[in-house]
Amino acid sequence: MANNQAKTNYTIFLSLVFIGIGGYELYEKFVLESELPTYQWVLAIGLVLLGIYQLVTLSRKRNT
Repeated sequence: MANNQAKTNYTIFLSLVFIGIGGYELYEKFVLESELPTYQWVLAIGLVLLGIYQLVTLSRKRNT
């Protein structure tokens, strides 16, 4: 049980990190209007989506 809890906490942590990094890059691109290469903001969108996907998947596992 403790190993499963550690894995859950690690997944939550990584998801929040992905959302934070991706969100900051998108904030730089669209709010601060700094020049970013296309691949960087596309990867930032991917990080945000991956973080959200992991959190949704985790919440569905907890509810069942």
